[in-house]
Amino acid sequence: MTALKQYSRLEAAGLWRPHPDAQRREVIVGLREATIVLLDPKSDAPLGQWSLPAIVRAGARDGFVVFASHEDMNETLEIDDGAMIAALDKVRAALDVRRKRPGRLRSALLVSASTALVGIIIIWMPLRLYDFVAYRLPDAARAEIAAQALADITTISGAPCTGRTGMQAARDLARRIAPTAPPPIAVLPEGLTQPATLPDGTILLPSALVERADGPDSLAGVVLAQRLHADPLLPALRHAGLMATLRLMSSGALPQGALAGYGLALNKASAAPLDPAVLIAAFAEAQISSLPYAALANLPDLASLPNPAPNGSSPVVLDDAAFLGLQYICDG
Repeated sequence: MTALKQYSRLEAAGLWRPHPDAQRREVIVGLREATIVLLDPKSDAPLGQWSLPAIVRAGARDGFVVFASHEDMNETLEIDDGAMIAALDKVRAALDVRRKRPGRLRSALLVSASTALVGIIIIWMPLRLYDFVAYRLPDAARAEIAAQALADITTISGAPCTGRTGMQAARDLARRIAPTAPPPIAVLPEGLTQPATLPDGTILLPSALVERADGPDSLAGVVLAQRLHADPLLPALRHAGLMATLRLMSSGALPQGALAGYGLALNKASAAPLDPAVLIAAFAEAQISSLPYAALANLPDLASLPNPAPNGSSPVVLDDAAFLGLQYICDG
């Protein structure tokens, strides 16, 4: 659409309501050739896609212009960004003119719809497939995938450390953080450069990180943060690929070798940053000071927020002997 050329790849924040009874949620609105896409601002995951010809301007509310994906007004989008509003209005005006020439419009829409359909098949459908599989995969299958992932990771890190005192300390740390559902914690001796989480929820800590921690509160913060990231099965499925994930759906297991190189990929991956307010809420629920973790992870934004457990008022995370045992878990 020529009306879109000056707005190529324009993006803006918006408030999306998928149906009349739903809560509004923040999204990133991206203007494309024949559609607008709605993306999760934290993960860039696609949440929806509107056809430009179907968009209706439905009024204004509290400084926002309200658009609907169709005249029935079931799905709405509120935008206050002037450039995006101008772009959508320009597109709607251009389409009104073209409706007077239905033959040309029909051909343009057919091409645009075909392009959009191909884009959905190539990009959007695999993302949705991974989400679909992750949501429905039973725990036993997750555990098997976690075992495959760990087997590849240990080719660069070595087997998890098994010092008896340290392993008990790791279990105590997990129970202190989440008493009703403590996550398994494993410390790897080398190779792993950052914390990671296996598809079954097992949290992997590099021994170098454990050894340089100045107290158990900072390690507790690492574990808390790992638990707040997106489903750890998703990166494993994306690494395995679309065909392997389809095999998983049909057979209940990933093909052998599907996770080859996963350990190296984990070391190169950058975890999405977490909202400091969400982190603070997690620390408050666990009754753990956020300041040691903020210092360990170099997060000044987190350190600037009110500490949820100041002045040593929170229960002890680990006593000195247990923390020392955790730091020396790889020494037997």
